[in-house]
Amino acid sequence: MRTLVWILFWFFYFPLIRLVSLLLFWNSKVEDRERFEKRNKFESLAHSFREKGIVADMCFEFSSEGEYQQVAPLITDALAAGKKIELVFFSPSVEKAIMQLAGKYPSQIRYLRYPMVRLFPIARRSFSCWVTAKTLIMVRYDLLPELLLWSLKKDHTLKLVWMTFKKERSRGKSVSFWKKLFLKNASTIVYASSQDEEEGRKMGFPGIVYDFRVEQIRRRMDGRVEKFQSHFGLYPDFYTHINLIPREKRLIVGNAWPSDLFLLRDLPEDIFLVVVPHQLSDEILNLFREGLDNLGRPVFEINNQTQSYKNSQTILVNKKGILCELYSDFGRSYVGGGFEGSIHSVLEPLVAGSSKISCGPFHHRSTEYDVARDMEKMTEVNTPEQFLAWLNTHAQEGSHGMLDSMFKNYQKAREQVISC
Repeated sequence: MRTLVWILFWFFYFPLIRLVSLLLFWNSKVEDRERFEKRNKFESLAHSFREKGIVADMCFEFSSEGEYQQVAPLITDALAAGKKIELVFFSPSVEKAIMQLAGKYPSQIRYLRYPMVRLFPIARRSFSCWVTAKTLIMVRYDLLPELLLWSLKKDHTLKLVWMTFKKERSRGKSVSFWKKLFLKNASTIVYASSQDEEEGRKMGFPGIVYDFRVEQIRRRMDGRVEKFQSHFGLYPDFYTHINLIPREKRLIVGNAWPSDLFLLRDLPEDIFLVVVPHQLSDEILNLFREGLDNLGRPVFEINNQTQSYKNSQTILVNKKGILCELYSDFGRSYVGGGFEGSIHSVLEPLVAGSSKISCGPFHHRSTEYDVARDMEKMTEVNTPEQFLAWLNTHAQEGSHGMLDSMFKNYQKAREQVISC
């Protein structure tokens, strides 16, 4: 098998990547990717531990911010235990967070923007030439030939986290041969849901079920007071206001898109509404301001320049980094993105304690949706009528057994992936 993958990498994948990057050198996206990857050359913490004769304890590979958050508690615990770790990522969306983390632990962390357009193993521009750890912990998506080839070496160990087959289920397709190669070669598989674990076991790939995002969100909830002190100075006044409003009359629309606003057409006037957009560009914010005004909801906007709080039934939050913590103050949470590509995190309001959660129809990629649905907290809404019916339905107690089990079993699940 290793010979087959070696041939695929050296005679097909690598030449194809080089050819495409050379032929499309003029393309703006290729140019942006080239600049992104080239920063590895000029940043000391992006240089391999190998240059100092150090071997890392483990390497984490993830694509973007969402996948990083999945393993963030594992990374935090590994650093606290004094481990040396390597972080490999693909997307610029997570670059800032990784550089900040590495800046706090410069002796323990090295990071690499995965070389795609600059992939050139002969010139030592590759993951395989850079990594020193013998254990690779991969998060879900990046099933690349080089990573499989590396994992096939005798003394290397591959562990897969947040593995799911939901995409295949939604499309009615079987699991690809290529994906099965990764599953077959993994010593540990952590599945995103019990349904994924069952399917994996039937294919001969047993594993455990756990979502490490639950632990990461729980830790954020524990630190919400400090977060508000540093990022939301008006929170005491905000809380004094909303504490006078019954919890079931408080609605937060988190990670909102303008395409979600039509659902609020029949929203009762006595509902206290907070909208937190997913994007904070001037164009997007203007669409929210105009859209809410057209719905008869005069807006009070909170941004970094807001000096005093004003009581209002509709608040637009133009601030980054506080949505997760805000969810805990609301009995009703709507998660945006369901009329775009896919919904955003529903685990955040679920773990934060929202009694009822809803979203639009595009949730086929979200394993978190399944968790919330199984706990009887999740509802799909497609029209203003359905949204109003969801809002007016009495909240069921539902089952917190799944979340309680995850809280209790974190250390056990962690030890399956890392040893601290």
